[in-house]
Amino acid sequence: MALSDLFAQNALVRWIRGDRQQYDLAVAMTGVRLGERVLQVGCQDAGLLAALGAKVGLTGRACGVDPDPAAARKALVSVEAAGVLVETASVPYDRLGYDPGSFDLVVVRRLGSLLDPASLRGALREATRVLRPGGRCVVVAGGRRTAPGDGDAVVQAALEAGFRGARVLAERDGWTFVEGLKRGE
Repeated sequence: MALSDLFAQNALVRWIRGDRQQYDLAVAMTGVRLGERVLQVGCQDAGLLAALGAKVGLTGRACGVDPDPAAARKALVSVEAAGVLVETASVPYDRLGYDPGSFDLVVVRRLGSLLDPASLRGALREATRVLRPGGRCVVVAGGRRTAPGDGDAVVQAALEAGFRGARVLAERDGWTFVEGLKRGE
């Protein structure tokens, strides 16, 4: 495979060039709006982080976290190259380092170590902490085919983490979207 073929397959490169359709569904399912404060847990998918950051615009705040410092740095460089303003940090998924109520929306991109159910539960518990009352958390799993019933396992993990109204929003094109709402206080 030629280097140009590899370059063309890179999701962030396609997003920068204008082939954003891959993330249109994910952004629509998150329901992110202009001016919101959004945190993406898991920076391996810089294309999704760029799409979310572009959607919140200059009046919002987009942050991405990953326990791997190299992944967080790489995501920041890639997203800034796309002309989108974001913040990234290298922190464990179960200790996000933000104040309670800091975000309107937390997007958990279920990749890598977040495939482990224990890691996912820890990330969801922290998501509840950093969300404002009534805030939403959307778990995005897939990109490649997900296992049947995977959405049900994520719903159960969200309920155990303290979310109310957790549900599978959609399973489409190899993606699974699960939403949980933080209880109002």
